[in-house]
Amino acid sequence: MENKDKERDKKRAEYEEGLKKTLIPLAFGVLAGILSFILIKDPVSTDGLIIAIIMIFVQKFVYRSLHIPMEGVKDWIYLAFMTLFCWFVAYTLMLNL
Repeated sequence: MENKDKERDKKRAEYEEGLKKTLIPLAFGVLAGILSFILIKDPVSTDGLIIAIIMIFVQKFVYRSLHIPMEGVKDWIYLAFMTLFCWFVAYTLMLNL
């Protein structure tokens, strides 16, 4: 019985960690899209992308402060992809308002 509880707790901890690793890049990507829309007046310029890249680098310190382990390159590629994708979607939607 105790073994099942440990296994269930371990699965729950892994699930929560995965959820954090998904929601944080999503939030930073949307925030980058909002900042790009507000700060960048010319949608043709690539300055909005610079804001998204800065948000990717900021996340390095956020993950450290939240004590979320980033195991390797795969996690960082996933983080960068999710942030850029969410930035692109948010920025595009706001440009079409």
